[in-house]
Amino acid sequence: MKTTVLGTVLAVAGLAQVASAVPSSAGLYLVDTATGATAFAADNMNGIATFNGTVGDYTVNISATGTTIAGGSSPSLDLDVANATAGTGATTLQVYYSDGAFGPTASQFSLATTGPASGGPITTSAYLGSTFFSQTTTLASSVDVYPFTVNGTGPLNSSSYYLTLEDLITGTEVSVDTHFSTVPDGGATMMLMGMALSGVGLLRKKFAA
Repeated sequence: MKTTVLGTVLAVAGLAQVASAVPSSAGLYLVDTATGATAFAADNMNGIATFNGTVGDYTVNISATGTTIAGGSSPSLDLDVANATAGTGATTLQVYYSDGAFGPTASQFSLATTGPASGGPITTSAYLGSTFFSQTTTLASSVDVYPFTVNGTGPLNSSSYYLTLEDLITGTEVSVDTHFSTVPDGGATMMLMGMALSGVGLLRKKFAA
């Protein structure tokens, strides 16, 4: 696992027909459902994945990044669709971004989407799994409209896991940014602070003696 910047993308539930093509490393994974065409952009040395080109009937400009702090226990992922232009015959485009492994984590997560600036609603989801692009558990999912949507919040408790973001695009979309973040659980933080303060108190008693 990288502990600075990471990125990835995947398609699983809706991609049984191309399951063998699902990547096994971090990066962007795009699928044009009308033609079955796929594209994968792996992370570069800085953990940033970008794709600017054509996938089936779609022409797209997409980037993805991720960061981890506290040794991988507090990940943050970002999926930015600058534009996805549908050509003749285009129906939907599946955009996936996956990364890991993360953990251990005991925190609250938030999934939020800004946009689309133009185009119809977009469906955004976040998944937790045991490998890149796996969708074992749906953390949050919603249909988003301009300008801003909080897709969902909740607890995230796991010793080791991978995360996958999905943007399901119908037709042409412009300027969609999806962000997943984690915040350390308040109870756990207070417990750690209490333990630290107790340790300081014991040291003071020891030196005083």
